[in-house]
Amino acid sequence: MKKMNTFDLDDEYLSLLGQNDPKTNGSSTLSQANEEDISDSQQGVILESISSEPYDLSYTCLLLPRFPSHQIKGDLAGYLTQWLQQVCISYGWRLEFITTHPDYLQWGMWVNASTTSATFTQIIRSETSKLILSNFGRIAQENLSDDFWAPGHLVVLGIRPHPTQMIDQYIRMTRRRQGLHTL
Repeated sequence: MKKMNTFDLDDEYLSLLGQNDPKTNGSSTLSQANEEDISDSQQGVILESISSEPYDLSYTCLLLPRFPSHQIKGDLAGYLTQWLQQVCISYGWRLEFITTHPDYLQWGMWVNASTTSATFTQIIRSETSKLILSNFGRIAQENLSDDFWAPGHLVVLGIRPHPTQMIDQYIRMTRRRQGLHTL
């Protein structure tokens, strides 16, 4: 006979296995199952406890201003750093770093695994665009859309700043798609 390890399992999981016994008052263990109930094919199976804790994923992201003349510097760079921090705190995301460069905004963050990169990027684009356009009149006059950012975004898994070559290539590709850069 094989020795069985005892693991606490929740009622829902045990009911899926067909081993939930109402006499145990919701506290069932694998050792409570009769050995006769476990077929030969199941005797070699070892069950591990499943964590119900959510986990986070890290991303490094990059956005470009819609117009190359709208550079991220001075007051805009300072406010953008504060606004990005506010957005991340508001949505429960953990901001690791922010880089404001005249040509782009780059940041690293942790989000719950259920939050897609498209979701958090769209929220950040939208919220920061509203704040930029309402606080910087010159930019709002020159940009007829309600989005300060150029179409698209660069998102890579992990907290590591993008290599300079990747950023330069992304800027060239984006500007070319906008019709602002020729090969």
